[in-house]
Amino acid sequence: MLAILMALVFQSTPTNAATASYADRLYSPMFITKIGTLYFIADSWNHRLLYSHNVKLPIKNWKVLDDNIAAPHSIAGNGTIFISEDTGRDRLFVYTLTTKGFVKTQVIGDIKGRPHRTMYDPATRKFYVLTSDTQNMYTLSVQNGKVLIDSKKNLPYLEAAYVRSFSIIDGLMYFVSGPNQILVANYKDGTFSLQEKYDVPAGYRAMNDIKKLGSYYYITVYSNQFIRLKDLSDFSAAENLYTKLGFKGIPYYMSYFDGKVYVTEIDSYSSIRSFKLYNDEITKTEVLHDYGPPNAAVLNRKRILGT
Repeated sequence: MLAILMALVFQSTPTNAATASYADRLYSPMFITKIGTLYFIADSWNHRLLYSHNVKLPIKNWKVLDDNIAAPHSIAGNGTIFISEDTGRDRLFVYTLTTKGFVKTQVIGDIKGRPHRTMYDPATRKFYVLTSDTQNMYTLSVQNGKVLIDSKKNLPYLEAAYVRSFSIIDGLMYFVSGPNQILVANYKDGTFSLQEKYDVPAGYRAMNDIKKLGSYYYITVYSNQFIRLKDLSDFSAAENLYTKLGFKGIPYYMSYFDGKVYVTEIDSYSSIRSFKLYNDEITKTEVLHDYGPPNAAVLNRKRILGT
């Protein structure tokens, strides 16, 4: 009788974020984006890439693009060719979207120094990949369905600093935050020559990402900050949006699609948050895929590959 009662109690206990298996939840989702009609999540510390036609679909119902990829930080695509980082193993994975679905068509090895951020730029029709540890920028192009490395350039102005991201803003490439500076480079001519630099105060160093939205630059910082300011020369006017948007973990990469700004939340707390902007006013804040602190399942999953 006791065994039967215990079985009934077990069966009636709902699955929740604290007890779910790793496959049912996110762990440090570094990046979310929309490419064509598909949404993608780099579920980094679960070592997988997910995709769906519905951004609000429960994570357990998303399709798995790859679940043997070491801590991917982002994914970029031109509609047919998609590239993500096998960060923990210093490689890039290339996927091709066919009539039968996604196929992994290339593994590009020897991208030493933690490939950390990948972006596709329609203006140049090229992919760009930054290594965080070695400060190299790879330029890649697609020729006859195959991805080729056009160039590899070391960026000396990053001064061997750990750089997590870059963004293309008004035709220039912005790197955050390098040697305690935001650095702006010309990328379209392939030189990545330095055009401008902005000093970053001590309280805002270790930045994760930067975007220009409306009149403001929005910046995520590893020290639990999400700020915006109109002038990168004046951080005294920075507004911290962390509490306003309800963050509990580390705000990481930002994306804009479907008329909303999406911000991923990582490390001690995993979720994806979004908001709308109207004349620079933040409205309609929402939290998606809120999985809270890590549980034993995702902590064990994280250990199987390098991050």
